[in-house]
Amino acid sequence: MGCLTMFARILRFLTGMLLIACTYASTFAWADDAYLSEEKDILVVAHSSEWKPYSYIPGNGQPKGLLIDFWQAYAKYNHESIQFMLLDWADSLSYMKEGGNRVHAGLLKSPERETYLDYVAPIFNTNGSLYVQNQAGQVSKDPLAADKVVGVVAGSYESWFLAEHYPNVKQRRFRRNETLFSAALDGEISALVADSQTANFYFLTQGKPLAFVADQVLYTRPIYAAVPKGNQALLNEIRAGIDNIPAQELLRIKQKWINTERVEAYPTWLIPSIALAVLLGAVTYIFILKRMVYKRTVALRQANSRLREFANTDPLTQLLNRRGLDAYFSRQKPKLSRQQEMGLILIDLDHFKQVNDTYGHMQGDKVLVHLASYLKRLVKKGAAARLGGEEFCVLCPTPNLDALIEIANHIRCDVADSVFEFDGADIRVTVSIGAIIASDVTDDMDALELDALIHAADVLMYRAKHRGRNQVMLASSQSVKTPISAM
Repeated sequence: MGCLTMFARILRFLTGMLLIACTYASTFAWADDAYLSEEKDILVVAHSSEWKPYSYIPGNGQPKGLLIDFWQAYAKYNHESIQFMLLDWADSLSYMKEGGNRVHAGLLKSPERETYLDYVAPIFNTNGSLYVQNQAGQVSKDPLAADKVVGVVAGSYESWFLAEHYPNVKQRRFRRNETLFSAALDGEISALVADSQTANFYFLTQGKPLAFVADQVLYTRPIYAAVPKGNQALLNEIRAGIDNIPAQELLRIKQKWINTERVEAYPTWLIPSIALAVLLGAVTYIFILKRMVYKRTVALRQANSRLREFANTDPLTQLLNRRGLDAYFSRQKPKLSRQQEMGLILIDLDHFKQVNDTYGHMQGDKVLVHLASYLKRLVKKGAAARLGGEEFCVLCPTPNLDALIEIANHIRCDVADSVFEFDGADIRVTVSIGAIIASDVTDDMDALELDALIHAADVLMYRAKHRGRNQVMLASSQSVKTPISAM
């Protein structure tokens, strides 16, 4: 009987231990499942480790850059965990081909990439330019001629663009941006194609901002976020998540890294206070002035305004004439600084005499009026003028040369794509453009004259014509300050 009792106790003890073991096993299994689920929810963001200022890894090992800040904002406003995977550019594309819960931080569209990527949404705009060694007074008439050796990053959009549009140009491919720009500054290559912001960043941080100049803007394109091909659920998730980022936050990030726009904030009480002050002033004015004096003053102001308008306006296009442009420049010159410079764009219609000879001067005048109307709509801050004949000028405040390039190239492309329909005839025209910033002509803003600015832009415009027309030409500070006879 005692043996049976002992056996029953042992059996109960073993049964209890078995239950405890099963409980712990299920607990550990649940913890493993939760861990795996948490790992699965982490969004991996892939990009280049050396695409400054968009993404790079500084000495402290913490990723930095415009796209890094963008995706950190994405994580913040969508309460999502992300992990950055920064690799060589070609490796970042190979990583995306493997699929999974990952997104490419930002890249340009190309047919080859569309075979394994679905693009989500445009994030920021960028433009690619041809950079050549800055040799004052020497201008290459055909910088992308056959057998020309041009440096690019392997697997980049720039490499695809050259192969597609300039197949006879020889490419020297580098694995990283760092080695590409080092080779340029060491004199191994005399030309390269790169993103404008990236090139400016590298040349400035190396202390050689004028070693290379942007000889030609090749394209302006948006940067897209992208996910592995066929992952529709992730595509929809990323698209919705990007929409959750406030527009003010996107502007702040762009301003921090690219500094092309000014963010101005006003107190909420300012506009009501101004409105109240204006109202009180108007009431006081009405009570103080006599009715007759008021009427005569208004009539005199209107007459003076009409006289100034007649004196400063081109009668055909209703743009400013040269006198009006001089007056505008005189008012703006005291405001010029390194943070707010004045850009000048000189525009000349190509082969316009053929338009007059073929369709008549009346139709030619209509083309001029249409172009003037377009410039009026485009120039919100600044002034547009007709200098004479088929030559136009735009003066506008600009933070830097890249912003001015974007405006000039926008004008060139829009005019080339426009069709003027007059009496059943379709007329197409193109323009040659010279663009320059005031500080590129002289460092002494007080001594700057509009004639010098127009003359420098005129030289650039004629270079565009000599290179085949329908082009935008700009120059570095050093080459513009060289005497014109040496160019």
